[in-house]
Amino acid sequence: MAGSGFDIDMPRWDQSTFMGRLKHFANITDWRTALLPDSRLDEAKALRITFFHGPLQVVMVGAFLVFMVPAACSLFPHIQFCAFMISMAVSKLEPELRESILCRYGDRVQYVYFNKGL
Repeated sequence: MAGSGFDIDMPRWDQSTFMGRLKHFANITDWRTALLPDSRLDEAKALRITFFHGPLQVVMVGAFLVFMVPAACSLFPHIQFCAFMISMAVSKLEPELRESILCRYGDRVQYVYFNKGL
């Protein structure tokens, strides 16, 4: 923001004086934490971690599935004769599949091609 006059890097009070440093310290610290036992602080830290742990994982996995899987698939084009494609003779297929192909296409199909995956 150009006209706000606020600079986040600059302290609000003069740091060359004791009162300026004291005001700055009082502004950025929470004095109530000094009165709490360490066990309460550890409980608060654990609560913060467990509270955000589940939703964060869901969001990250969702982002990977939505954005990264299509991006990875686009890096490896599925062309018929690329390194990811394998051919197999129809005679080596399982009997049910072989009969299905022979009934449908006859002897015109000698090989079938399939994708090994990424």
